[in-house]
Amino acid sequence: MRQTTIITSTLLCIGLASSPSLLAEISITPPPSIAQPTTTPTADGRPPKPVATVPSTETAIDAADAAADAALDPPPLAGTANANDPREKIKDAVVKVHIVQHTYDTMSPWNSDSQKGSGSGLIIAGNLILTNAHVAADSTFLEVQRHGETKRYEAEVVYISHESDLALLRTKDANAYKNITPLELGDLPKMQQPVEVYGFPIGGNTLSVTRGVVSRIEKQNYVHTGENLMAAQVDAAINFGNSGGPVISGGKVVGVAMQSGFLTENIGYMIPTPIIRHFLDDAKDGKIDGYGFHGFLTQSMENPAMRHKYGLTDEQTGILVHKVYTNSPAAGKIQIGDIVTEIDGHKIENNSTVEFRPGEFIDHTHYIDMHQIGEDIKFKVIRNSQLQEVALKLDKPGKEYLLVKPNQYDKQPTYFIFGGLVFMPLNQDVIDGMDGTPARIGALTYESPDESRNEAVIMTKVLPADINKDYHHDSDLLIEKINGESIHNFRDFYQKIQAATSDFITLQAADDYQLVIDRKDAIARQPQILAQYGVNADRSKDLQVSEPLSAPAPVAAPVTVAPTAPVAAPVTVAPTSPVVAAELPPPAVTTPAAQPVTPIVVPVPQPAAPVAGGSHP
Repeated sequence: MRQTTIITSTLLCIGLASSPSLLAEISITPPPSIAQPTTTPTADGRPPKPVATVPSTETAIDAADAAADAALDPPPLAGTANANDPREKIKDAVVKVHIVQHTYDTMSPWNSDSQKGSGSGLIIAGNLILTNAHVAADSTFLEVQRHGETKRYEAEVVYISHESDLALLRTKDANAYKNITPLELGDLPKMQQPVEVYGFPIGGNTLSVTRGVVSRIEKQNYVHTGENLMAAQVDAAINFGNSGGPVISGGKVVGVAMQSGFLTENIGYMIPTPIIRHFLDDAKDGKIDGYGFHGFLTQSMENPAMRHKYGLTDEQTGILVHKVYTNSPAAGKIQIGDIVTEIDGHKIENNSTVEFRPGEFIDHTHYIDMHQIGEDIKFKVIRNSQLQEVALKLDKPGKEYLLVKPNQYDKQPTYFIFGGLVFMPLNQDVIDGMDGTPARIGALTYESPDESRNEAVIMTKVLPADINKDYHHDSDLLIEKINGESIHNFRDFYQKIQAATSDFITLQAADDYQLVIDRKDAIARQPQILAQYGVNADRSKDLQVSEPLSAPAPVAAPVTVAPTAPVAAPVTVAPTSPVVAAELPPPAVTTPAAQPVTPIVVPVPQPAAPVAGGSHP
């Protein structure tokens, strides 16, 4: 009612409510209650002055409701069973995703659990199903069920992007949905544009459709991994189970519903089409690269003293470079103290935003997000009061520039237990599992890998035993050295323990804090400690290719452990010919993501005016 009143007031202010011709021009049928001027002559025979009947408030509200419905409803589809209700075709392409997930306890990674859940998805070109990554993550069994059907079809993950929180599924039965008209992608919606959210929220088994409008478009931290990307806020109800469902306006998909980190009412978020298109384009070469990183960090320049120091006029705007990453695209091309004024031809304001539509601003890094790995980004910078142009090529995913890697999915966390001490590589999952983040560990999240260290090692906790007495309360210790030698990464740490022949292994943490382990005692007591705490293996699956530490005899020579690729989301080997709508091969062979994959060509409708877009690592 509140939205209707606002719309009505607007229509009245600009004369739409009393102007049938103007209403007709914007394809809104004038309400029948708007009366025409009377032409009854006066007593002296002269024509009277026209008198218009003012529409009632209820009539104006009806007109406004009709206008809103016209803006929201998709055009009728030819050949539909019910041409007066085109939503039926949309509903046909919405599915419920049933999932069984196998997850691990991050801080006790030898423990795992399976649980059932559900989400939503939509059928797109190529007989593929688009949904959220967090719906399909860690899946061991997937089924999809179309609206209006009771039959479920087993499905598999084709591609998954945890950064984008998007995934592509495919039914193992190639003919399951070949006769369903796929949904098409639309453009980025405008502010206050009406939308409908389709999905299967908790509380029922049937399809739910809710209405609202787009109320905000800006970069947000996605809940799934914390990646900062464009998101659109809508005031339609989006509840648990809605995730992955389509957000529709004008008969086309303008977004995919996603989870929100805010415990608020009538506020939901969707992944808009620029991010969806980036994901689909990324998948065309057969693998998901994610988002690139240009290699430098900046700060805003709204402070008058800072602007005066760098000689900026009132007309000049930009942001100040304060860090350049080693071996990044910016190394040798961008300098600390440079003022970045433009990105891909878009003026950067002093608060780090750019105007992506008239009167609408978004953080400038959005334009980096819109590039694929291998593409160039063009900047204009002021250096020593001289304007210069710089082109930077995105060479690899931004996460590779992080010492502390993002959240991990679809694999068991890596761990190793020795002498009752539990060691793990430091990543965001481990930080999230801590009761509090020590300052020293938090600082590592801003560092990049270098030649001396590309991964940090942490002792997360101790399984108390007599051989580790006095260390029982130690936890979250960064291990800097082993027997005086620096550690390059977790595998290097693991191999050094395997190769040790000395009686004692000395681990050094920050400020030379030491943990001393009797190597022979640790090997001899290992089975007893594991049994005491119900641990079925002293190392994660990716380390079990090496020989267990089962005998106290010294290791004669270093044991070389062949690196194994992390097991990622299932990726199917595609046919040699492109996948097109209604033409899918028999069920594909599932292989680890690290294996070569023949590209899947995903037909993606191109927008009339693509929105360009960048991000920190």
